[in-house]
Amino acid sequence: MKIFANIVEWLLDRLPVVIFVVIFIVQVVRSMMRTRQEEQPADKAKPNVLEEERRIKEIQEQVRRRIAERRGDAPPAEPPPIVRRETAPAPVPSPETTQMPEPFGGPLRRVLEEIERQTKPEPTPPPLPPRTVMVENRAAEWERQQELAEEMRAIEEARAAAKRRQARAAEAWAGEIGSEAKVQTAGDTPVLGDWRNPQDLRRAVVLREVLGTPVGLR
Repeated sequence: MKIFANIVEWLLDRLPVVIFVVIFIVQVVRSMMRTRQEEQPADKAKPNVLEEERRIKEIQEQVRRRIAERRGDAPPAEPPPIVRRETAPAPVPSPETTQMPEPFGGPLRRVLEEIERQTKPEPTPPPLPPRTVMVENRAAEWERQQELAEEMRAIEEARAAAKRRQARAAEAWAGEIGSEAKVQTAGDTPVLGDWRNPQDLRRAVVLREVLGTPVGLR
């Protein structure tokens, strides 16, 4: 089964060549059959013509003998005429019947051209890009540009907000430093005077932790 499938596939792949060979063989066989049909009547007709001529000669001789017998001067009996059997000459092949058909002429040429035209279709031009695709591409590009612009705007706003937060933090830190300096200048003399008492010193440390610079900003 596999071998048969391979043979069929091979024939389909070479279908134009197979058709050409079949048509060529059919033309050759047809020309040979036509030649034989034309030669056979000629060979049969020649023996018939010779036979008719021989009979005519015999009839003429019989008529002459009977006429001579009636006149009384019958000629001596002559031996029967010797009929020469002429050998029929070999038929001369006519160029029209024995000439091999041209492999690429006449109807065979038209068949080959038709097969070649069907097996080789004309190349189709590449399709032009439709207008809808161009419009969609432009719309998608415009949307991407809008998204990039929105992202840039959001980044700029985030940067501005961060700068504002940094400015407010710096202002608050500067205010705390200024208030601490005022407290220290205002209470330097009494505090220094009270450092000799352990309780006053402990109170000063607590006040420094409460009113001084936060631990995260030191």
